[in-house]
Amino acid sequence: MPVAVLIVVLAAYVYALVAAPRFRIPGAIGGALILAGLTWYLIVSPSEPERAANLISVEDLTLDRLELEQTVRGATLRGRVENLTETAHLREMTITVRLFDCALADDELDDCATIGESSAIARVDVPPGQLRGFSAHYIFPDRPAVIGVLRWDYRITALRAT
Repeated sequence: MPVAVLIVVLAAYVYALVAAPRFRIPGAIGGALILAGLTWYLIVSPSEPERAANLISVEDLTLDRLELEQTVRGATLRGRVENLTETAHLREMTITVRLFDCALADDELDDCATIGESSAIARVDVPPGQLRGFSAHYIFPDRPAVIGVLRWDYRITALRAT
């Protein structure tokens, strides 16, 4: 509907410029000002993905009951996410998982060899103040066999909310 209204307005504008010679100069100046204002607005205003990413931060989320299950082609991360905001509706989150080969189960991750890293998008629908389950599927190409103990960590690298 807005496109149809825009077409009608533009047609009336062009008709007025052609049909009324005394309207040509003020009409051209007005059209140039409107075009300049629209251009300024499009340059200055943030894009939709940027607005969606700024509605919620990592600190506004709580992840718990995380499990990384090995699959034939990679791994699946499952868990729960709680949205602690009062207004933002979490739609998706990108989570990066790193795999480590550690000599002992209690070694610091800095002392372990990184054997894989992958990112995946968990599409969730978490209203403000609520908790939902999620899963994300990862592929780790060319991952070597684990010699010691497999350990892993994660970090949220991107969020989208409405």
